[in-house]
This record gives sequence, structure tokens and C-alpha cells, in this order.
Amino acid sequence: MGDGLTVRVLEGTAFRTLGAEGLDTTLDATCTWVDVVGPDPGDLPDPGDLERVGRRFGLHPLALEDCLHTPQRPKVEVFDDHLFLIWTTPGLSIEETDQAEVDAFLGDGWLVTIHRRGNPAIQYAAHDAGTLMAHGPDRVLHAVLDYLVDGVFAAIDDVGESLELLEDELLQGKEGASPSHLREIHIMRRRILEFHRVIAPERDIVRSLVRERDFVSADAYRYFSDVGDHLARVEDALDGLRTVATDLADIHLSAVTNRTNEIMKRLTVVATIFMPLTLITGIYGMNFRTFPELGWRFGYPGVIVFMVVVSVSMLVYFRRRGWW
Repeated sequence: MGDGLTVRVLEGTAFRTLGAEGLDTTLDATCTWVDVVGPDPGDLPDPGDLERVGRRFGLHPLALEDCLHTPQRPKVEVFDDHLFLIWTTPGLSIEETDQAEVDAFLGDGWLVTIHRRGNPAIQYAAHDAGTLMAHGPDRVLHAVLDYLVDGVFAAIDDVGESLELLEDELLQGKEGASPSHLREIHIMRRRILEFHRVIAPERDIVRSLVRERDFVSADAYRYFSDVGDHLARVEDALDGLRTVATDLADIHLSAVTNRTNEIMKRLTVVATIFMPLTLITGIYGMNFRTFPELGWRFGYPGVIVFMVVVSVSMLVYFRRRGWW
């Protein structure tokens, strides 16, 4: 127990990073940031570590229970002396489908973050922790959320580029629409839906967060409002991408329908050309003793030539009319 605890404290202007042993020696710190992670990548934090941190800061047991059952829906809950925040980000690549979750408790002069090991947002904030903590724990929380939201922009750009590539292939590709294109369109639509399902409630979370002036300072209020603006931009971009994905699905359906119509038109032309030939061979296949040209030595080649002339004439006519 304790291997998953990192305690960062700011005592006046002195910044120190401690292990789990420093958890009980931070009562006089100007600002305290406790980071709780699992023992191995992908593992949840140790329940014993959470219980110890919960006793130290008086964290609500229901909130601690949420931290041990992931993934959770994004939310913010306000208690008497602290607030609890769950923030999730969707998989930022096609290969990365699992949501990343960061849980945070924010109180007067302290911040507790709980996550799986290797979260880049925490690493980003920890790199400049001394400067951030000098402005208060709310600025540390803002840095984490800001990094997570900015990461979504890059993922959305990837989706947009993929949709543009699909559009070019559908409209200009030699092979035209194919089942693989439809499969990629559905993958992009699922990703957009996943982004929207996560981002939509987080805008409300930021609005609720900035109203908690007991925990968010006036200076940090402006920074959190900027995160809200970024989320609004993300949601606007998602609405645009969702429209593009829907249009591409329609384009794919139209392309498949047009290609089917072209194939049916060619088959119809072939069948139409053979109709008079079938009529001629049917007539000459009747068993009559006295039949025109029956005793003529050029009767058979004459009929063959006539059938060829009819076929070529019909083919030329169809091509001039644009049916072939």
C-alpha cells in the first residue's frame, strides 16, 4: 500500500514532492496535491490508498466508491467542504476505444486526483506543478482539464481528415463506393457519437463548476470559462462532422444505386439486342417443309449476316442515345 500515492506540497514558496509517507505531514502546507494511481498501467487505485486519502481529507464514501467502479458518467457533486468531479475522455484513436477517466476532489487548499497510471494530462500538470500550485489547487485542476479537452481537438481533426478522404474516394475513386467505405463511415459515425456522448454533459459540468465560488477562485473562474469555450467549439465541430458523415452515407447509397442502375441498363441493352435475334431464330426454327430460302444456298449465311446487322444497328442506336 502507498506505492500509488504521490504527494506534492507547496509550503510558502518551497515546493516538494513526497511519497505516501508525506500524506500526514501536509497539514500546514499552503497547497497540497495528492495523486492516486493504480500499481500497474491499466489498474485501478488500491482501495487501501483511497481509504487512507479519504480519512485524511474527509472525502465522502459514496464518491470514493465511484472511483473504484469505472467508467462513470461525467458529473460534479458538491459536498460541505469539497466537491467531487468525474471527467472522462473518449478513445482518441480508432485503436484506443476505452474511455480515460480522471476523478478529482477539490477542497480549500488541496486537490486529490485519482486515475489509472500513465495519464498524460496528469503528467503535463505535474511537470509544472510548482507554478500551478502557487495559484491554488483549482489552477492545477484547470490544467488537467484543459489538457484533456485540447487532446480531443486533435482526435476530431483526425476524424475530419478521414471523412474528407472517404469523400474523395467516393466522388473521384475509380472503384466507386464499396462495402469497405460504408464500414469506415459507420466507424466514424460511432466515434462522433462517442465524442458527443462524453462532451455534451461536460459543458454543463464546467458551468456548474465555475459557480462554486467556495472552491473556484475569481482568477481560476476565467480559466475554467475558457475550458467551457473549448468544449463549445468541440461540440460545434462534432455537429459539423456528424452532418458530413450522414451526407457521406447518403453519397455512398447514391453511388451504389447509380452503379446498380448502370449495370441494369447494360444488361437491359444486351437483352434488348438479343430479342430480335431470338425472334429470327425462333421463326427459322419452325418445322415447315416449304419455307422461304430453305433451298437457297446462301440462306443460312444471309440470315446470320442479317442478325449481325440488326445487332450492330441497335448497339449504335443505343450508344447515340446515351443508353450504353
